[in-house]
Amino acid sequence: MIKKTFAAAGVAGLLVLGVASAAHAEPYPATVSVTADDVTLTPGQATVVTALNVDGGVVFETTGPGVSPNTLTSISFASVNATDTAEKVADENRTARATFTAPTVGGTYVIIATDEDGDRDSVTVTVAAATSGGSGSGGSGSLPATGGDAVPAAAVWLGAGAVGLGGIAVTAAVARRRAASTR
Repeated sequence: MIKKTFAAAGVAGLLVLGVASAAHAEPYPATVSVTADDVTLTPGQATVVTALNVDGGVVFETTGPGVSPNTLTSISFASVNATDTAEKVADENRTARATFTAPTVGGTYVIIATDEDGDRDSVTVTVAAATSGGSGSGGSGSLPATGGDAVPAAAVWLGAGAVGLGGIAVTAAVARRRAASTR
């Protein structure tokens, strides 16, 4: 009984001392920090979002009203995913940057940066509501955006496919009943 107690105390001591020494081995801050050059935008205006203290690949993600593809882009090359995320690789200073272009829908947008280690932080950007095209004279000369926030084509095809499968199922059930009743 005493041997088991000493063995358990020894293992516990090794765990405590081993973990404490590993915690001091990290030479840099582990907290990710995300900032935006400008946090108050007008529709269509862009701002640079910077993630500091990140490791490896970084995923920038945005949420909010009117978010659509091409809301987040990469600064180093202008390619964008067909979603509201952009992937970047941290430079030697452990910094990654992406450009956030404000949608035409005013509101509050949260931009989250997550690195390979799962460390994450966010910044909130406010977009002013878009103004109308004008009231007779002295308008801005630009047309308001239309049709951009409609139902996605994938949802329409999914609905049409579901209706089609339902029609096939009903037809099969009717044919099966007719075949059973004629016997």
